[in-house]
Amino acid sequence: MSADEQTRQDIQMSARFLFQSLLTGDARGVANELIYPFQLEDKRYATPEELVVAWVKQLRLKRTDLVTLYDVEVLRLEDMEKKYGKAPARLGLDLRNQKDIWAAVGNLSGRPGVFLFRPYRDEFRAFVYTD
Repeated sequence: MSADEQTRQDIQMSARFLFQSLLTGDARGVANELIYPFQLEDKRYATPEELVVAWVKQLRLKRTDLVTLYDVEVLRLEDMEKKYGKAPARLGLDLRNQKDIWAAVGNLSGRPGVFLFRPYRDEFRAFVYTD
């Protein structure tokens, strides 16, 4: 297995865990697996505690029990942009100088959810989420 294939597989497993945890309401479990500052839509959170509060508020507004995670597609950022277009401007992301950025696109009952991953120590961790 090539390094890219291994990275893709590792990110897919991690993203699947993050999506499933959010669907079951485990914001704290998700928050402990991320890189900070973490960007959720157009806001940045410096600590897991701040992110948990924000995510719990958002999850309460949604019927996550009615959402199914069908699949997670993992692509390099440039491949994701070719297929789906640039990241939403509201994210305010400047990733031009960042290397080795991967996107995990989850199919959540037909709607996309996207985590962006970058290297962190000896693994890849998510640092952005948008839907």
